[in-house]
Amino acid sequence: MRALWEYLWGVLSGAWSLAAGMGVTLRYMLQPVATVQYPRQRLPLPEAFRGPIRLRAFPDGHHCVACGECWRTCPSGVIKVQGLKAQAKDHNRARYFFIDFSRCSLCGLCVEVCPQQALAFSREYETVGPSRYLGVKDLIAALEQEEVVP
Repeated sequence: MRALWEYLWGVLSGAWSLAAGMGVTLRYMLQPVATVQYPRQRLPLPEAFRGPIRLRAFPDGHHCVACGECWRTCPSGVIKVQGLKAQAKDHNRARYFFIDFSRCSLCGLCVEVCPQQALAFSREYETVGPSRYLGVKDLIAALEQEEVVP
């Protein structure tokens, strides 16, 4: 009699365990899908997203004066800026603005210290490449390729 009772208890506890597991499965099966099929679908980025830095575009070009505050402040030492004056009376303008994104820590100090507000965070997040040498970008050349958005 005791063996029969243990057998029935095992069957009932197994059935209860199966029912509880199926209840969890059904509960999650009826909820909306949380998975995003990444290359075809994308989630909206939050407003606080900080991607790699870029030069801000203005209708009259960029406002970087090559003062050097960004490369002096950069803890990683990955920014190189060179300025040029067309004539002696003109303002200094950045001619080259190179940054190595493969070593950049995205700390944002360069954006904060820019006196002309010429730097901003981009909304990019797909910046992978096959070589680490492709991480070196000229932000002036990249700015010339994109359209003007204030």
